[in-house]
Amino acid sequence: MTIYQALDMGTNGSVSRGFEANERQQQVIDFNALLEKSDPDRHMAALFAEPALRGRLFTLYAFYHEIARVPDTVSEAVVGEMRLAWARDAVADLFATPPKVRRHDIYEALSELRDTPGCPDQQTLTALIEARSADLGQGPFASEEDRRDYVDRTAVTLMRAAATLLKPDLDINGEPGAAIMAAGRLWGFVGLLRAFPALCEAGRPPITEDELAASNLTQMDLDRGRNPERVKAALAGLLEEATEARLMLSRTRSSLPADVFPAVGYACLSNGYLKALREVSDPFREQVDRPLTARQWRLTWASLTGRI
Repeated sequence: MTIYQALDMGTNGSVSRGFEANERQQQVIDFNALLEKSDPDRHMAALFAEPALRGRLFTLYAFYHEIARVPDTVSEAVVGEMRLAWARDAVADLFATPPKVRRHDIYEALSELRDTPGCPDQQTLTALIEARSADLGQGPFASEEDRRDYVDRTAVTLMRAAATLLKPDLDINGEPGAAIMAAGRLWGFVGLLRAFPALCEAGRPPITEDELAASNLTQMDLDRGRNPERVKAALAGLLEEATEARLMLSRTRSSLPADVFPAVGYACLSNGYLKALREVSDPFREQVDRPLTARQWRLTWASLTGRI
């Protein structure tokens, strides 16, 4: 059964919580291949973790990938809601007494994490699922606060969960937590900017209603890829928020213990993406990316110096 097959078929069976060692190893290999292709920057950072912890990160990221892709694989919002509801129920089953594990690679892997120190709890996993419901809607964000909340509930929540998985005693409420929030927001804002063409095509532009109006743009302009200069003006606020998050990360990054680098290190790649994004002349048609070798070297340098 493939990684997505059970969800598509609506399977809701259960299995015991045990895995043979070779099955667990094969599962990590499968998640490794999935993330290397679908989430390469998080994947590269996770490779800095020792093997056992790396496998746990891969499980968390595979779960996140599975729920994040739902809005892009359905033609109707109601179908997307049904799939997210399935995911919520599957997570609830994992934390039931006794636990039930659905026949799905990801939830079987999550069952192996359930009792490990720092494992994301039911509330965290459910919050990540709920956050993806916003992707089933249409139109711009209602406000900057709404956009920031979206980033906090997705990129920041995931980064917190990953960091805690690596260091269960991490002070999330102290300065390390502030650094993780800054890193997560930086990554989330940059991600929205990089995904601008695809988000517009999907009817979910990452700008606010006020930014749209102030730039004298309409939803039809975004749907048809018109007026790129006005669109650049509309994106200025999002670029500014990303810059503010980067500055906050620079002020707080020294508080992050080396243990959590595999969970947060990929945020260091945002600086290169931001520089490229500022030079874009047509946000609709220019895809922002960085050479793989440049990203590998930047991550290695960050791991040695702590300069995320």
